[in-house]
Amino acid sequence: MIQSLVRAMEVLEHLRKADRSCSLAELSQMAQLPSSTVHRILQTFCSTNYVVRDPKTHLYRLGTALIPLGMAATRRLHLRDSAVPVLKDLMKITKEDVFLIIISGYQGMVLEKVEGPNPLKVIERFGNEVDLHCGGSRRSLLAFQNDSFIQAYIDNHLRREREFSHEEEVKLLESLDAIRREGVAISKGEYIPDAVGIGAPVFDMKGKAIASIGLIAPQSRTTLEQENEFKQLVKEHAAQLSSLLGFVQK
Repeated sequence: MIQSLVRAMEVLEHLRKADRSCSLAELSQMAQLPSSTVHRILQTFCSTNYVVRDPKTHLYRLGTALIPLGMAATRRLHLRDSAVPVLKDLMKITKEDVFLIIISGYQGMVLEKVEGPNPLKVIERFGNEVDLHCGGSRRSLLAFQNDSFIQAYIDNHLRREREFSHEEEVKLLESLDAIRREGVAISKGEYIPDAVGIGAPVFDMKGKAIASIGLIAPQSRTTLEQENEFKQLVKEHAAQLSSLLGFVQK
């Protein structure tokens, strides 16, 4: 635990609970920290507009930069709440583990997971972060990002992390184009051995791909017929969640 960061968050929390502008002395007393420490914390927050200092009264209040953070957290909670019944329904039909994936930097993170009843499983943990081009669930999310994001992902992530050739870039872009045409992605043993991964994008009311619904099953028990059935089911459930979030297909 980073103690300085904890102290900074405590100062923000005291400002939130106070629900008013506070003086340096008040915040120092609330946080039980030296005024010099609180002053340094407040200066840092003021530089990012997380806290605002009134030049006349010298009082501090929460800044407007916190509003987008709160709105983003609210949207994520709404996404998760809306997704759970959709994921449960997909699990009941397929009997496989299903996931809600969101973007975290240049990676796809598991935000929610509903486990199926089969004892033979492919492990994909809650909160797990994997590169966006890896696996059907994450690649379906990458495919529906804008061109500038995809190019930045290739230039600033793949090429910096390892050698990523022009041929690999062409192959990746072709696969993303195919996913956009079909509306669903499938992978077999790409980053998890003996695993079939299927994913489809979830759109918000503005038409932005903010998540994907994915399914992972062992290849050993997944027939070609089941793959096709799963692809259709994943697409349908992703569309259902998109509709719940206000997306209207044009």
